[in-house]
Formats: sequence, structure tokens, C-alpha cells
Amino acid sequence: MTIYQVTHKMEWLQQQCRNIYYYETTVGNPTDSEWQDIVDEIRGDYVTHILNRLSDDWRFYAIDYRIVDTAGLLTFEAVPTAGDVAGTSPQDDLPTQIALLLSYKGTTTKPNRARTYMSGLTEGAIADGIFTSAVLASYVTFGTFQQELNLLGTNPLSRVSAQWNLGHTQVVDSNDISSVTAVASSVPATQRRRRIGVGI
Repeated sequence: MTIYQVTHKMEWLQQQCRNIYYYETTVGNPTDSEWQDIVDEIRGDYVTHILNRLSDDWRFYAIDYRIVDTAGLLTFEAVPTAGDVAGTSPQDDLPTQIALLLSYKGTTTKPNRARTYMSGLTEGAIADGIFTSAVLASYVTFGTFQQELNLLGTNPLSRVSAQWNLGHTQVVDSNDISSVTAVASSVPATQRRRRIGVGI
């Protein structure tokens, strides 16, 4: 069993954004070519499910991946074969600290929760102060596709909820949440680190 951290690398209004996911592989470690397939798969999920919800000022351009259940290992980057991809919504951007929150809660013992703050949305995603049902549905679908990756490869990845040690040097516990369906909050969430000028 190996635990990987997979980080989606994005840019929005010239600010860097990151979303972090954790995965377990029980068969073996993906090869370089499989990691290329994985980043292409993730890019395809953005294109198919939520690209029209994302600002044309937003783009997805790479992933970072590394083994995290052993301390001190290197991070590697994988860039999509087709290159980066930009959102297609021409509407005005929401403030960068506004996010759509996808939550996951497994029925296992702790750790059994995960959250993903989705960035890059525009004003058309909100009506009367909340995200529309159509937007929520498309993000739940996107979130579902992130639960398992590389299913057609030799070494598939299943999403887990991870717990770090106190020094945040390695993951010491995890539980599979790959079968959990995302819950999308209609109430906009706040990701303060994504305020312009704050964060990376």
C-alpha cells in the first residue's frame, strides 16, 4: 500500500491555486506513462464536466504527485499532453476567496473526511446568493470522477482521507473514501488564502 498526494495546479486571475487529493494504490506504483495518463484524465474531467462553469481567467496546467506515507520523498510534476486548459465562461469572476465546497464523509473510522474548495467560478454560477442546482450537479459529477483514477491502467488509485503526523512530515493513517459521493454546498464557502495577494 502506498499513499500519494496529488495536487491540481491552477492559475486564476494571475494567482496560483492548488487543490490537494490523497490516493492509495494497493497494486503497485503508477509508472511515468501512467502518471501522464492520470494528468490527461484529470484534464479531461475538467473539460467534460465543469469547464463551462469556470472563468476564462482560470486555467488548469499540471499536477504534482509524491508518495507521502514515507517522509522526505521528492515531488514530481506531470503536464497534460494537450497542454493547459482555460475555463470558457466569459462572465465576471467571483471574488477569488469564494469557492464551491465539495465534502466527503466515509462510514469508516477516522480519518474519514475530505474537503475540496473549487475555485474559478463566475457570477453566473450564483442566483439569490447560492450556487444553482445545475452548477452543484456538475461539480458533484466532477468530484465523483476524482474518487478513482487510472482505472484502465495497471495501478489504479483510490481516494483516501489522510492523517499526517504532528510534524507534518508523513501520512500515518488513512481510510478509503473512494465510494463516497461528494456533497456540494449551495452556500458559497470562503477560502481566505485565495484572496488576491494571499497564499502562494
